Amino acid sequence: MTRRDLFPARAATSALFFVNGFGIGTWAAQLPRFKAELGLSDGQLSLGLLAFALGAVALMPVMGWAITHIGSKATTLAAAFAFTASLFLIGLSPTLSFFVAAALLAGACNGTMDIAMNTNATVVEKTWDSAIMSSFHAFFSLGGFAGAAMSGLLIWLDFGIAATLSVSCLGMALVTLAAAFGMIGEKVRASESHGFALPRGPVVIVAVLAMFCFIVEGAMVDWTAIYLQTVGGATEERAVLGFAAFSVAMTICRFLGDAIVNRIGRGRIVQLGGALAALGLLLVIVLPNPLPATVGFFLVGLGLANVVPVLFSAAAQMKGIAPSVGVAMVATLGYGGYLGGPPLIGFGGDLFGLRAMFAVLIGLSFVIIILSQRALRAPTVQFSST
Repeated sequence: MTRRDLFPARAATSALFFVNGFGIGTWAAQLPRFKAELGLSDGQLSLGLLAFALGAVALMPVMGWAITHIGSKATTLAAAFAFTASLFLIGLSPTLSFFVAAALLAGACNGTMDIAMNTNATVVEKTWDSAIMSSFHAFFSLGGFAGAAMSGLLIWLDFGIAATLSVSCLGMALVTLAAAFGMIGEKVRASESHGFALPRGPVVIVAVLAMFCFIVEGAMVDWTAIYLQTVGGATEERAVLGFAAFSVAMTICRFLGDAIVNRIGRGRIVQLGGALAALGLLLVIVLPNPLPATVGFFLVGLGLANVVPVLFSAAAQMKGIAPSVGVAMVATLGYGGYLGGPPLIGFGGDLFGLRAMFAVLIGLSFVIIILSQRALRAPTVQFSST
């Protein structure tokens, strides 16, 4: 197949990354409203974030095994529709208990979709025969920005939580349906499956690095709006600008990411990313007012933009490991940090304040710089051309 023939498949997979990002952006933008509507403290809100995390991580160890039997195309589509429906269900939450249960279900659907669509992206990337993973993740970031922006607009128009999620989820379902017609899949190879995909062998270092990266990124998704409100004194409408700035930065940098990776290498991308993230977080802590803090969140987005695509691509190309299993191994630990880190920040915020917990993220950014020197040394399959 020529690249021209593969363009519909690349566009379809990109659209599904957009859908997933849109859902996460919508979820993040609604969190301050859930907090106010249900009268929750930071710690109580964290129960919902923790449920979202547990739902996703609980299924991740078996998803590599499942995808080798079902295929990444079918799994991605089924998970996308399920994530859309579960997100709508969260919007109907009348109590904390309902909110936590619905978040658990949504987390499971999101985690399944994440591994499946990343596996499908590696299928397209391998057939394309060039590094294009960053571009897929750029559409995830673009979706995150669009979801936050749409939510901000609907809030301004005085839409309630349920009405906002109804509009957003309808759009997600329509895009998913359109993408189904262009996707390609891989041959199902059950013999490559090894059951649970817990990190092992050379994937462990990559997975640990992913965990720290995802803790920082997860904090940006779930706590930027609340940080700007409670620490920076921003209004509800302006509070979404922090996550929007973070998403815009990630989107811009990820669209340029494939060329940057080919030019300076994976290791340097991760090291530079950790340094920019630390600088941005320092600005957020020292100057928490809405404008400088938003600039800080933008810098964090620039730094983290291409770290995740590099790690997933490296895991999927490791010799002797099926792509879906490699992705699942990294995702199991990585998304444990992405989804489990924010609840810990919330619980810590109740004890020490959100500002102090954001300072902890600076330390993790420096750990990212240190670990990256070893994480990307594992042997991988190389493309025949770039």
